[in-house]
Amino acid sequence: MTGIRGVAALWVMLYHAQQFSGTIFSLPLLEKVPILDKGWHGVDLFFMLSGFILMYAHERDFYLIRKASLIRFARLRFTRVYPLNAVVLLLIAIFVAFQPGFVAWTRASDPSDFSLGAFVRTLFLATRWFLPGRGDWNQPVWSLSLEVLGYLMFPLLAFCALRVARKRQLIGIVSLSLVACFIVAVMQRYFSYDPIGQIAVVRMTACFVTGIAIFRLWTLTSESARKWAGSITSISAVGILLVSLPSRGGPLLNFFFASLLYGLAFQQGIVNSFLSSRSVVFLGTISFPLYLVHLAPLLWLRYFMLTNAAAYSQFQKSAVLICWAIACLLAATILHYFVELPFHALGRRWAGARVPQLKSSG
Repeated sequence: MTGIRGVAALWVMLYHAQQFSGTIFSLPLLEKVPILDKGWHGVDLFFMLSGFILMYAHERDFYLIRKASLIRFARLRFTRVYPLNAVVLLLIAIFVAFQPGFVAWTRASDPSDFSLGAFVRTLFLATRWFLPGRGDWNQPVWSLSLEVLGYLMFPLLAFCALRVARKRQLIGIVSLSLVACFIVAVMQRYFSYDPIGQIAVVRMTACFVTGIAIFRLWTLTSESARKWAGSITSISAVGILLVSLPSRGGPLLNFFFASLLYGLAFQQGIVNSFLSSRSVVFLGTISFPLYLVHLAPLLWLRYFMLTNAAAYSQFQKSAVLICWAIACLLAATILHYFVELPFHALGRRWAGARVPQLKSSG
């Protein structure tokens, strides 16, 4: 599960790089790679993983909903997302303070960018709590804002999911959630709805519920079914690749994400072995800071290259993009070890021991 999170983060990162590859960085071949243009769906995979992993970590906490369990969960979630977001936002604020030209250039498209109101919403991860407000400081925060809403819903969703004991019912829930995911993707693809705007809450909720239901389906699956897990993950991975090739295949991706997640839970097969490799797991380990830090410098590079492009050769512009990728990986690694891990440890101490439940969920 850690490895697939790293692949999803890299997919989103390359998707954003592809958006500027041809006209700004003189890499028209990158612009034509079909799989990369579906990279925005990597966030859907993040949402599914979030629902699944939260159930894995906190299933025992919400068979009964108690105040102490809610407080412990809130403290763990707070230290998981807020400190790292605040540090990254502070770094961006320091940088733009010395880049008035970049700020002015950005505000020419949206006067609310880098505004005080946008800063406060970004700091509190509140950019999507209501109708999307205008202005950004760090655009990827939109999904974290929705994650916070998912955290608020999770105790009740977990409480309800733990009372669904039939696989058919869970398959029905997964199917309905995936249909909602499909409708959202179709609305974005064919009706120009903003996938991080008007329909973002529905998008997150459908994927989040899917992950929760898949976890319950996995826990109710017999040991004898493990022999099929490797085949399920392989078929799902091939399906993701095939669906990503045509320009109109995006709406089907979430169906394969769900089956991939279910198969990976059994830790079987060649796909699981690849995702369990040291390098891929490390990428997954730094995926959260990588997701947070990758876009802001890329947007600044877009500004810099558009205003100075004539002074650079194609080789130099290509080298800039490679340096951006390396710098993002290094920054994510530093943030993981010096911000993320210390606050995780602090969060565990602050949250305290798990609250005993009267009844086991098994």
